[in-house]
Amino acid sequence: MADTAKNSKRCTDTMDFLWEVSSTLASVNDAKLLTDALKSIFEKYFSVNNFQVYIKDENTFTLRDFVKSWIIIEKNLQHELVENIFNTLKSVNNNGFILNNKILKYSSKKLNEQFDALLTDSKNLIYFPVLNENNLAGVIEINFDSISESIKNIDFLLSLRIAVSQISTVIVNKILNRQLLRHIKFQKVMKSIAKLIETQFDLDYILPIIGELIDRFVSEHLIYIFTRNDEGKFELFWPLDCQDSGIMKLLPKLKDDKASVISKDGKTGLFAIRNEEKTIGVIAASSNIDKLSQTDIDYLSKLSVQASVTTQRANSYAQVLKYATLDALTGLNNRRQFETRLKQETANAKRNKKSLCCIMLDIDYFKHVNDTWGHSAGDCVLKNVAKIIIGELREYDIASRYGGEEFCILLPDTKIKEAVFVAQRLRKAVEKADINISEDQVLGVDTLNVTISVGVSEYDDDCDVPEKLHQTADIALYEAKRRGRNRVVVYDEALE
Repeated sequence: MADTAKNSKRCTDTMDFLWEVSSTLASVNDAKLLTDALKSIFEKYFSVNNFQVYIKDENTFTLRDFVKSWIIIEKNLQHELVENIFNTLKSVNNNGFILNNKILKYSSKKLNEQFDALLTDSKNLIYFPVLNENNLAGVIEINFDSISESIKNIDFLLSLRIAVSQISTVIVNKILNRQLLRHIKFQKVMKSIAKLIETQFDLDYILPIIGELIDRFVSEHLIYIFTRNDEGKFELFWPLDCQDSGIMKLLPKLKDDKASVISKDGKTGLFAIRNEEKTIGVIAASSNIDKLSQTDIDYLSKLSVQASVTTQRANSYAQVLKYATLDALTGLNNRRQFETRLKQETANAKRNKKSLCCIMLDIDYFKHVNDTWGHSAGDCVLKNVAKIIIGELREYDIASRYGGEEFCILLPDTKIKEAVFVAQRLRKAVEKADINISEDQVLGVDTLNVTISVGVSEYDDDCDVPEKLHQTADIALYEAKRRGRNRVVVYDEALE
């Protein structure tokens, strides 16, 4: 009767353990939460000290933490796991496990006896294989000091075999899901690089954005962009500094007939940005720790090809747009058109003795926006400020993007008091606006808030040249910045 009750209790505990494992695997998606939850279950039923999952990187032949895949396990542990455990588990496949460096197979008739004989009173380590179609993808490590009473009251080995099989399946699915998500992210980066020419044709803007997009995608390696000068030498273009001697030594090896060059240690790669048959730039990826996997090389090769196509089209479009009238990014008049309209409006004001005012505005701390959130977010800010300007003006007012983060507005038939009112209205509208940058791949940030500084001037008979109206508004603008930004200043001769 006692044995029956004991067996019944053992069966119940076994089922409870397996149910909790299955329920957790089915309900928890986050890798960290899942690992923590499984560890708690194993501690509850088996009094284990640790439950850990390691994933093998076939490219670098290193082990990585399953939860934090960018963390490589310490070298002393690498040796123990990779050499003594991981290689041994290849022969075990799904038919066994390792206890204290000894192989135990489920098919053995004396499995329980072998298991008991290998146990120590101090540290006991069990390793189970994580399989992906019979290929070893990782290991599950369970660490416990000794067999507790709770283990004796449960079918320990049977429970572990079933639970580990379920856990392995979920881990492999998560690994495959990570690979799928990375491929989806790659496709988004390719699309983003291709779409750059819809709004930008200046390589000074395009290349940093390409660098930022690739840098976020290839997170294990630092990304640099070099351009080729007239003498054929490569110069760093983005970011501001590169102290990587490995890249510098590798650059001369990238000739026009090569699409890419990989260093001997596999940790650095150069990928050509080409214009027809010539290499005009380089995307460099480098790491002191990680080798470039073949997947990384394939991705970077395709991204460099897309970058080449984008830069070629940008160069072609830029030539055409030299004679265009609109700014590609904001849809406002460009600087060339502004200068034309300035001459027309000042001539009209002088001939018809009508009032005319000019507003110059500049986005405050715009460089900080680019440096902190990236040029893509900066472009989003420029586009949104342009929309606000259009929304606050009359149909016949003339708004232009003068250059960079500067905008210039001509207000025909407008006196200085009215112009100041418009300027203040613009300033307040920009200050209140929440600019959505969530589509620009800025992690953790959905909106930005910016302010503008504004200078206002009025045309008078002393404006002997049209440019003076704009120049005086520019003087007032810089005075607004000097006084603390986010304000409107009207031009006065005393400012000069």
